[in-house]
Amino acid sequence: MKKLILIFIAILSITAGAIAFKFSDQDLFLRITNALELFGSVFREVTLHYVDPVDPMGFVNDGTKAMLSSLDPYSEILDDSGEDDMELLSTNSYTGFGMVIGVIDDMLTVMEVYPGYSAEKNGLKPGDRICYVDTLFVLHDTTNIIRSFSRGSVGGSVKVALLRPGKSDTIRVTLTREIIRVKSLGITGMVNDSIGYISIERFSSGTKDEVKRTLALFRREHPAFSGLILDLRGNPGGLLESAVDICDLFVPMKSTVVVTKGRSTEEERVYLSQYNPQEPNIPLAILIDGESASASEVVAGAIQDLDRGIILGSRSFGKGLVQTVMSLPGSKSLKLTTARYYTPSGRCIQKLPTYSESIDNEGKEVQFKTANGRPVTSRHGIAPDTVLESPYNSQLLTMLDEEQLLFRFVSEYCANIDTLSKDWKASEKELKKLQQWLGKQDDLPLPEPYALLEKSDSIALKNGYSSAYAKQLRDIRNSSKKDMLKGLNAMKTQILRKLTLLMQARYRDTKEMIPLLFNNDYLVQKTAIILKSKQYNSLLSPR
Repeated sequence: MKKLILIFIAILSITAGAIAFKFSDQDLFLRITNALELFGSVFREVTLHYVDPVDPMGFVNDGTKAMLSSLDPYSEILDDSGEDDMELLSTNSYTGFGMVIGVIDDMLTVMEVYPGYSAEKNGLKPGDRICYVDTLFVLHDTTNIIRSFSRGSVGGSVKVALLRPGKSDTIRVTLTREIIRVKSLGITGMVNDSIGYISIERFSSGTKDEVKRTLALFRREHPAFSGLILDLRGNPGGLLESAVDICDLFVPMKSTVVVTKGRSTEEERVYLSQYNPQEPNIPLAILIDGESASASEVVAGAIQDLDRGIILGSRSFGKGLVQTVMSLPGSKSLKLTTARYYTPSGRCIQKLPTYSESIDNEGKEVQFKTANGRPVTSRHGIAPDTVLESPYNSQLLTMLDEEQLLFRFVSEYCANIDTLSKDWKASEKELKKLQQWLGKQDDLPLPEPYALLEKSDSIALKNGYSSAYAKQLRDIRNSSKKDMLKGLNAMKTQILRKLTLLMQARYRDTKEMIPLLFNNDYLVQKTAIILKSKQYNSLLSPR
């Protein structure tokens, strides 16, 4: 009993100390006091009298998660793994084995292997399933427990047992912890003689230096360099300061890059570019998509509002909220939304909820103006100046990508292939094998309209329809699955292109893959054309 009371008192002290308020606002102070009293009373009665024993700390953890989830999607309690992610952005390094782990088919799967580290040295490949770590069975674990094995002293080792698709025997290796240096940039290179390309995968402390070195390399080794594509597709964000630093390289000194506004006017902060730009005049295109968020949107919004370049692709994610990390007891931290992002023209890029400054008195969307007077809107992320979408997209291809079905197929297909020639390309032979492989997958998801037939037979039976009718529905569904697989033939060119890239990536290093990736990326090729055409200046002109 005494222990429970001490825990309760600690909670009250911590919560009261973490909330900022004006002491002159007696109403707010009273409401906070009443709320804490209610929370504490519920906590005390539940932990002491509920029919089953309740873990006090677990109960508090669940309660705080519920409270924060009512605020926005980004406020949360960070455990050790969340703090590791923050450290990665700050230091560009972490302790590990040099591999990326994901969950496919409810199994821990190696998604990527970094060159030069323990995982690659011991022969791990994308698609490998992690079965055991030391003596712990982790194949179906989704709690990220494997992170606890990768952390620890550099030089320490763990034994890992792997299952490889296409192989019957378990593969056993010993992995050694190393300091993993992570780069902010993905693919970089020249799309053609004059157009450079830089993919930024995350905004961390070293991003600006990596981009500066790449730009200098383009200038030094390619005299015709006269246009740049900055690819932010799929970039979830990172450090705000890093995003401002990237804008420093292109916009005039002392330009407003982004403004953050919080609960009070004292919390407003204006971020200005601090240096003379490295590339003040080069034609610039930013590629974004629905997964470009946060710091990515800060860069895209600043470049668009200052008319320093064009934004191409599709509308960005719309994460315009700023989080601050605060220390909590028990080796935990609170990541709390404390402000919103605003672009130089005054737009808030957060998609939900719809803030009042985005809508006028008549309920219409408020228009803002870029430096050249071009109209831009708020409410949902950054809208591109020109929507560019690959003509090869389809629901079926999207499903194959989202469900990692092509990744799984390639993992099995490559299991017994030691080498692949640089000029190898997937053919109809691989397409037929893919169709056969997909046909054997019992849990194959169906895109619309096929998905409408999923479980139609069991639904019919539950609602009193005859078994004969349910069988007809089941037969239609099975026939639809076969028809869907035949439909892959209509997208043969796109699928063979994807298979070629995925399979070549298993045997080629990044430098060798660059020409293949550029030549097979419709948006990159189209953007390179726009940068060298009159359309570039037209997109930046007032309308």
